[in-house]
Amino acid sequence: MAAADLSQVSTSMLERLRQELAAGRVKTPVDRASLVGFGIKNQLDALLAALSGHKSAACIAILDVALAERTRRKPSPELVWTGPEGGASTARDTAVVLKQLFEQARSRVVLAGYSFDHARDVLEPLHRSMCDHGVQAIFFVHIQQASTLRDPPDHHARQELADFRMKTWPFGPPYPKVYYDKRALIPGPPWCSLHAKCVAVDGKRAFVSSANFTERGQERNIEVGVLIEDRAFAEFLTAQWLGLIDSGLVGEG
Repeated sequence: MAAADLSQVSTSMLERLRQELAAGRVKTPVDRASLVGFGIKNQLDALLAALSGHKSAACIAILDVALAERTRRKPSPELVWTGPEGGASTARDTAVVLKQLFEQARSRVVLAGYSFDHARDVLEPLHRSMCDHGVQAIFFVHIQQASTLRDPPDHHARQELADFRMKTWPFGPPYPKVYYDKRALIPGPPWCSLHAKCVAVDGKRAFVSSANFTERGQERNIEVGVLIEDRAFAEFLTAQWLGLIDSGLVGEG
């Protein structure tokens, strides 16, 4: 396993920590307890490796160097758009961005979506990457919340996911792993939805959008999204979803 370093820490976290150090609200020498008290959970080892044992001015200097380097090298987020555009638009097309993300994947795609109506064309490039490069696909999908209590409780989920596969994944193997919010097994009200629409690719790139994985969302609606080529953000987004699996909050179908 590679040694922890500041490349694993998000820019926003580095900026916040620098502000707190400069204001004296995080005391030095920095230790695990002070970082936990600051609200850091997932980046402790990397921050401790860089900052522990240093006085406040040295910690701030280290963070300044890391932030300056990131400013020079990190690509800016890109606007992604579906729908009519004015003549001065510089946005990238939603369908094109998603297709390229799937085609360029080489290890793992984590995808969350609410609606997948007529998604064959949208997902075909992902299936091709799974076949050609052994890419692992992990889906988190919305299923309609149960209206009555079922016995066994997961019978409703099995029916919903069988319908999802039939309509959305006609390609055959390899198949994505598919997860759903377990709260959908509890009859409402209150009601809940898995309403997120996002993709994380290889822990390097992330796409977050209002667009569903549908022909309308990719081609005809007005939708807006952002493509972020930031390893730390992409890894955090991936970890956020995979954490639901580890915590038993989602079921696998």
